[in-house]
Amino acid sequence: MTTQSTKSSTPAEASGPPLLEGIRVVELAEDIAGPFAAKLLADAGAETIKVESPGGDAARRTAPFADPGPHRETSTTWLAFNTSKRSVVLDLASAAGRRLLHELISNADVFVTDRTPQQLEDLDLNPHDLRERLPQLIIAAVTPFGLIGGASEWPSTALTRAHASGSAAGVRRNLGASAAPPLMAGANVHEADGGTALALATWAALIVRDRDGHGQIVDVSSVEAMMNMDRVDISIAHNDGGPPPMPPRKGGSAFGGRLECADGHLIAVTPQAHQWAGLIKAMGDPDWAHDADGNLIDRLQLGEEAAEAIEEWAGARTRDEVFRALQVNSAPAGPVLRPSEVMDSEQMQVREFFDVLEHPIAADARYPQFAARWNRAGRPTRTAAPLLGSASTDAMRNHLHPWTPVQARRAGVIG
Repeated sequence: MTTQSTKSSTPAEASGPPLLEGIRVVELAEDIAGPFAAKLLADAGAETIKVESPGGDAARRTAPFADPGPHRETSTTWLAFNTSKRSVVLDLASAAGRRLLHELISNADVFVTDRTPQQLEDLDLNPHDLRERLPQLIIAAVTPFGLIGGASEWPSTALTRAHASGSAAGVRRNLGASAAPPLMAGANVHEADGGTALALATWAALIVRDRDGHGQIVDVSSVEAMMNMDRVDISIAHNDGGPPPMPPRKGGSAFGGRLECADGHLIAVTPQAHQWAGLIKAMGDPDWAHDADGNLIDRLQLGEEAAEAIEEWAGARTRDEVFRALQVNSAPAGPVLRPSEVMDSEQMQVREFFDVLEHPIAADARYPQFAARWNRAGRPTRTAAPLLGSASTDAMRNHLHPWTPVQARRAGVIG
């Protein structure tokens, strides 16, 4: 899809250091929510040390894999959610490993974790005790149901979290399966919600610390974050069960849907009268859409006739031609873009949103930036997700006494 030329509204070279330069983050989290929060902080300039078990973050074993794969360094989930971090491997089953973790945290500004209250207790990392020992530390926790309440220790999966929040309610409705079992939104689509909420709350806590000198406990529930992100869909389902199912059939309906163009697909939605009029105008005001007096016929009266005519009109034109025609006439529409088209679009080029990161094992690839720009703060130089334990020796060197790094590795305390 082509886009209109857009000039950047910010200087090509922003002035000043990255916003979070000088902030140190220690992350003890796996999969998506906690790592995504730490990734956002890292991509804004924070030094972020990720503590992993000898087996590594579970995300390292999550398909699909980049080439060459499968490999613990090439999971695309791992690569996407762990840019700009350093990896330290500690055996937290040992007293020595736990001591080293405590020393890392004692030198940090932020401790990001996804461990439940009992798991933190077992590591001698009770948030309130930590708060007493390290009053300037920000303890940033993202757990499925939060650190307090009867559900705080409940086990969960992406499926149960999506349904506990109501976030998956709209999936079944939109697929038209009115009587079928509930379905899960794919690709862990809601899992980053908790990480987004935690990063925002942590940033706010850093601002407060600058103001009054004290850290605090930030307690985010992934389920609550999902509710917040999907509040409109949930309220519709709660109040009236939502609109009747709309089958995803070719050509959509008089209200809109998926349109197949000559070179791709497009989504057009025209539920309001002025939007319907815009669609008809974009099509050249065909006779079938008007009555004998020249008035526009209501879309419901036309039904299948309208859907078939819209399908034929779109199929004879390119996706870009259809999109531009609808856009000019205020008929809501959006092209269905392939990932490569998004990354190669002029808009993304102007915003420099994707940059190429080199990786020693996985193929070099383009990764999204932090989704914000600041005209008085530079973007940090980012790195690809770290190899397992690649920073263990460097990051822990000053904490290993009386061991040398080699001795600590042989003892299995670091990896």
